[in-house]
Amino acid sequence: MATSQILMCFVILLFSLCVDTTSERTEGRALLKWKNTLSNIHVLHSWSIVNLDNICWNWTGISCNNVGDVYKIKLVNFSLSGTLESFDFISFPNLTHFSLHNNSFTGSIPYAIANLSQLNFLDLSLNRFVNFIPPEIGRLRNLQFLSLGFNNLDGIIPFQISHLRNLTSLSLSFNSLTGEIPESIFSSITNLQTFDCRGNLFHGPVPTSFIKLSKLKILDLRANNFYGSIPPTFGNLSSLTNLHLSSNMLQGNIPEALCNLHSLTTLYLFNNNFSGPIPQCLGNITSLRRLSLDSNEMHGNLYRTLCNFHSLETLYIYNSCLGNLVSHCLGNLTSLRRLSLHSNTNQVSIPDTLCNLHSLETLYLSFNSLTDPFPQCLGNITSLRYLSLSSNSVQGNIPVTLCNLRSLESLLLSFNNLGGSVPQCLGNISSLSSLTLGYNALQGKIPETLCTLHSLDVLDLYLNSLGGPIPQCLGNITSLKYLSLSSNMLQRSIPDALCNLHSLEVLDLTNNSLDGSIPQCFGKLRSLKTLLVSKNQLGGMLLPTPTLPSLISGIDTGLCSLSSLQFLDLSDNNLNGPLPLCLESFSRELKVINLARNQFQGTIPIVCNTKGNNLEYFNLNDNQLEGPLPRGLTNCSHLKLLDFGNNKLQDSFPYWLDTLPDLRVLVLRSNQFYGEICTSNNTLPFPKLHIFDISHNEFSGPLPRYYMENFEAMKQANDDEILSTYEASISLVWKGVELQVVHYNIWIALDLSNNNFHSQIPNSLGMLHLIQYLNLSHNQLIGYIPSSLENLTVLESLDLSSNKLVGEIPRQLPRSLTFLAVLNVSSNNLSGPIPRGLQFDTFSNDSYLENKALCGLPLMLQCHGKGEEEAPDVKDSEEHTTAGVQYPG
Repeated sequence: MATSQILMCFVILLFSLCVDTTSERTEGRALLKWKNTLSNIHVLHSWSIVNLDNICWNWTGISCNNVGDVYKIKLVNFSLSGTLESFDFISFPNLTHFSLHNNSFTGSIPYAIANLSQLNFLDLSLNRFVNFIPPEIGRLRNLQFLSLGFNNLDGIIPFQISHLRNLTSLSLSFNSLTGEIPESIFSSITNLQTFDCRGNLFHGPVPTSFIKLSKLKILDLRANNFYGSIPPTFGNLSSLTNLHLSSNMLQGNIPEALCNLHSLTTLYLFNNNFSGPIPQCLGNITSLRRLSLDSNEMHGNLYRTLCNFHSLETLYIYNSCLGNLVSHCLGNLTSLRRLSLHSNTNQVSIPDTLCNLHSLETLYLSFNSLTDPFPQCLGNITSLRYLSLSSNSVQGNIPVTLCNLRSLESLLLSFNNLGGSVPQCLGNISSLSSLTLGYNALQGKIPETLCTLHSLDVLDLYLNSLGGPIPQCLGNITSLKYLSLSSNMLQRSIPDALCNLHSLEVLDLTNNSLDGSIPQCFGKLRSLKTLLVSKNQLGGMLLPTPTLPSLISGIDTGLCSLSSLQFLDLSDNNLNGPLPLCLESFSRELKVINLARNQFQGTIPIVCNTKGNNLEYFNLNDNQLEGPLPRGLTNCSHLKLLDFGNNKLQDSFPYWLDTLPDLRVLVLRSNQFYGEICTSNNTLPFPKLHIFDISHNEFSGPLPRYYMENFEAMKQANDDEILSTYEASISLVWKGVELQVVHYNIWIALDLSNNNFHSQIPNSLGMLHLIQYLNLSHNQLIGYIPSSLENLTVLESLDLSSNKLVGEIPRQLPRSLTFLAVLNVSSNNLSGPIPRGLQFDTFSNDSYLENKALCGLPLMLQCHGKGEEEAPDVKDSEEHTTAGVQYPG
């Protein structure tokens, strides 16, 4: 090295050792002041006053230049929280790099950030910043990289960003930014290479000014509300490598100009309204690696274009109308790693050529019309990690060649016509985490070899014909979170070994032939959210006889320990004894309690003692419960369904339930409720109730006219939700037969039959326009059938039998009740001609028997003196007098 060079190095070293530390200490004090306002600062333990002279050497996330000025603050992935309000931006005049990526900072982005005049890199992404982007950010003229994504920013993009002429990367993704993207922004920032605004609320047409960004490589506009067509000028963006326009409202044809993008590697256009054919020239983009065109309205055949994509690694074209996509030439795309062609209903078979895709990791062919057995050679694609053929009509047995797929993590074959047994060798795929074989015709026993799958999260064998006992060894799969063995022919008792599955969240053993009792050790399943064991032959008490310690503490054991439980369904078994005292109160997360059709005895425990519970569905139908209803039910503010029918309950009408704002269904039938129905002072009683069944009790007095006039959900639709992730069912009597109705939200019914009501039928009943099922039979009702019933135009079943009704059947009814399938007015004192026409012509004489003065078809008694068409209109019972008898209004 020359002497002059050595001397120069010595001078530089000497200068660096003699640097004035004033600026270093100023910056250090500013950082300490900011640190004192933050949380989780243990990660910044090196920032201390005693270490103030070493800020450039060992302060976490701090870097200095040669003269001792802080030029980089990089606090990434530190879980820090706080704001930038106390950050003294003016103390860092030489800062060029500022990154707080992936923390929990809140508040606004301060205007003072404009004081970082030398900044060229700013990353505030993955935080919780709010409010708008400060316009002052446009003063950071040296900025090259700006990322504000994954925050809670709102407002519009400030036009001042156009002042950032050196900007090469701009990310605003996943905020709540709105408005149109200003065309003027891209007139000045012509060095931009990346623009990412996905996951916002932007709307309007796609800006045509993008054409000015000749250096643009990545354009991501997905998950917004852009509309209109793709500007053909996009074909001039010759540097573009990634184009993401998915999940918008774009329409029209895909312009052929895109075929000029010869550098394009990624093209995502899915989930829009594109129509027309796919340009064949797309096949000329030989650089394309990833292509997704699914969920559009395009048509035609794609297979000729596909055959040219020899470098393609990802192909997603599901939910489309693009002809026979699984063409033979797909086997030539040997670079393919991910292939999804699901929800294309015209697919009928899988060509053997797919087996040539030796690099394939993901193959989704679900929701098609595949019928042939799938090729045995699929077992040769040993790179496969995810294979889904679910929701087809695939026949034959599960090929044992699939057991060669030793890297397979997910095997989804549910909803097909597969038969035979579950292959024993599936237990050799040790990497398997999801195995769904439900809704097939599989037979035999559950192979114990599955118990060796120690990475299994999901095991779904629902709705097959599997028999024998539940293998004890399933308790060894401690990774299981979801286990469904429902709707099979499994026998014997539930093995206690299942209590070892401490990660289990869903256990569904519904509809088998299991006997014995519910294992008390289920209380160990503290992660359990769903327990469904209905429709079996389980017996015994739900909880054992309490021990002395549990009596002293007042806490039940077993299921009462399941503090995470949300869905509990033990219906349709032979369980007996008292209901547990902990019912509902042990889990504030509990949404469903279904213990219907068992043999439970005693009283209903006090439930919903406190507010804040989440109970929505409470069904104790068809047990042997007695006593009154617990008043604590008024605290169940989320309750949608309450079914206590077919018990021995004794109480007056629980008018206090009419304050429940979400109650849709109230069933109290076949109990021993008594007395007149008193109403509360609630001005909007039962605001969403659309099934009200209090039949087969001992109610007396007048019909509950106040309620009948205020059942708003029977007048106009206001039920916009049902229970999620659970098929809630209730018992309804339809055409004289008791049915289990799952989608109860579509039924509107009023059943007051088999009581001792003795008033007239009020005219206001005609206001319940949406009612489908009306039963007032077997009471002591008097007066006339109100003509206002003609307003019940969607009525399907009307039963007024076994009362003391008089007068004629209103002849308006046949013209308006066009959906009526069941009519019964027998055993009354009705008179006059039976109306004819439409549905009334289909009813047999059983509908009218034991009315001595009714005449006309279908009865044998003929009407004399005048025909049916000449019969006068029957006035409402409040004003009508006949044969000298006045009926009270």
